[in-house]
Amino acid sequence: MGFFIFMRQKNTREKKKGEQIVVEEQVIVEVQEAETMQVYEMMPLRRPMNDNMERIADMTEEFSQTIDPILRMYNAALCATTARLEIIEDEFQYRKLRCPIHHIDTRLKSAKSILGKLQKKDLDLTLGAACNNIYDIAGIRVVCSYMKDVYLIRDRIVAQDDIYIMEIKDYIKEPKKNGYRSLHMTVRVPVYFMNKKQMVPVELQIRTLAMDLWASLEHDIKYKSLYQAGDTDFSDELKECSRLIYEAEKKMEVMNAMLEA
Repeated sequence: MGFFIFMRQKNTREKKKGEQIVVEEQVIVEVQEAETMQVYEMMPLRRPMNDNMERIADMTEEFSQTIDPILRMYNAALCATTARLEIIEDEFQYRKLRCPIHHIDTRLKSAKSILGKLQKKDLDLTLGAACNNIYDIAGIRVVCSYMKDVYLIRDRIVAQDDIYIMEIKDYIKEPKKNGYRSLHMTVRVPVYFMNKKQMVPVELQIRTLAMDLWASLEHDIKYKSLYQAGDTDFSDELKECSRLIYEAEKKMEVMNAMLEA
């Protein structure tokens, strides 16, 4: 900052020699000051900050060493479960049958998301509490063409005797109040590490393409109505859309059954 003041004084003295040159020099100095300040202005912290890079590197390394083994365990469970689903896909393709699985999506909760769920459930903010109380750290969405496919995939998973079924919630037959429909399964799958076998929880959401479309658009509309449109409430309209989509699905399922008979 002292350097900046000196330059301003120098420009003031040179101002008599050439107005145009002085103006250009002042612009350069002001830009340099802004670039220097931007680093700190962009930081959202509202408290004194220790920006020592060695300390930050140590914190990052410690955090990584603590959380990475946990997330790797859940990622392994995702891979193991996805492989089982892909085997089901492959079998239908080999037999030249219509595959009940349209596509599969996977996601692993971030450390921030896990922390938020612990706080929401009013649990201890520890890794132990997370692993023993949060069962959707590893999540898989299986999207099918028809409703009968959803139950076929459910039955194929239940039939695998090395998978432990923790819970099944059928939101297709009994949708949530907002109109959400899907079949949720919480299972424990065996994951084999170098020195042990671990039964790791995985949440599966099995739904149709139409249900997945509604869920995606409902989330988008709900977010916009909350943060952009003020008090606008489309709850009733969204629920009615869910009902109409469900009725259309049932009709199309009948048509498909007639063709496959």
